[in-house]
Amino acid sequence: MTVRAGIFALLCLVLIGAASPAPSPAVTPSIELAQSRVETMLQTGHADPAWFSQSFLDQVPASKVDEVIASLVKQLGPYRSIELTPDKFVAHFAKGTDDVLIHLDADAKIDGLLFRPPVVTSGSLDDALRAFREQPGTLSYVIAGESRSERAALNPSASLAVASAFKLAVLNALRDQIALRRRRWSEVVPLEQRWKSAPSGVLQKWPAGTPITIATYAAEMISISDNTAADALASIVGTGALRPYAFGNDPFLTTREVFVLHSDPNADLRSAYLAATTPSAQSAIAQRAAKRALPRFTQLLGTPLLSIEWHYSVRQLCTLMERVADLPLMSINPGVADPAEFRHVAYKGGSDTGVLNMTTMVTTRRGTRICFSATINDAKHDIANAGFETSYSAVLGTLARF
Repeated sequence: MTVRAGIFALLCLVLIGAASPAPSPAVTPSIELAQSRVETMLQTGHADPAWFSQSFLDQVPASKVDEVIASLVKQLGPYRSIELTPDKFVAHFAKGTDDVLIHLDADAKIDGLLFRPPVVTSGSLDDALRAFREQPGTLSYVIAGESRSERAALNPSASLAVASAFKLAVLNALRDQIALRRRRWSEVVPLEQRWKSAPSGVLQKWPAGTPITIATYAAEMISISDNTAADALASIVGTGALRPYAFGNDPFLTTREVFVLHSDPNADLRSAYLAATTPSAQSAIAQRAAKRALPRFTQLLGTPLLSIEWHYSVRQLCTLMERVADLPLMSINPGVADPAEFRHVAYKGGSDTGVLNMTTMVTTRRGTRICFSATINDAKHDIANAGFETSYSAVLGTLARF
């Protein structure tokens, strides 16, 4: 939900440098040179600044690439070799692989570099989960199969902060109204100024009054975790429609309200909210927060605040996911899952300081439907996203064989 350093709500790619996506190796000016650059970086752990375009270095120093490579080695072990496939390079390490895409400009300088989330090679589900449980913080996960039978679970009923994963509840309420023909995907609802929130997302930059379809709001809310889209849909469907999916989140906060309450200039409202003893009292304070100016990124708290959040158990998130997983918009962003390994992937995650959730529902090649939801909270420190994502990806890799 909150703008932060590192991977944000998409939680699926680490993009370095280029303003446009790095194309596949097959269309780079020199496949051989591109491969040589990647291999040298991975062998030595160092990216030579002379290899990069100035446009790249203006955004990210070459030392940042060194940090990414060091992180890969830490997670996957020593680098072994590189493989060219029709659409990417695959870097092989001792304990797994990482997909790498690179683009060279007309001067043979790197102006785009993309490292996908690494994939740890695990022999079994138990092995993958064992590594997953080594993550610091309070961890909860569930792997639920058909008829909600659970293949594995750890604290699955614990109600933890889940950040933007709460948007699954908004989508459930919307789908109900569409099923009842109270709303239509094609219905146009002009964007209102009061719905505008902070990133992630893009709709906060669009002019008030812009006609937007319900389908667009929903797709933006899920695929890029657009906070303005979420607040718009929460207002459109109404409090009553959200109540069956709130699961104790009362009041059901908007992202704008949370941003305000999580900021330094609004310490007075935050103290009052935390001191309030009833949902109605908290709701009144949240309404006051909604009327205040959005804080700047630099004004947001740099430490976790788990008490002013959306709280769900992983079991509840799988229940919410199950009801909307078949919607096409749920597959726009597959998270860290490789869609090529499954018949179908639906994903939504959430990230905030001290909070990380990933919820994925897959249908395997054999037709098995599985939901894997995992949440980690740390009340004192931020979450090491890369380690969590690598472990989560390794578990998904084993589920692909079911």
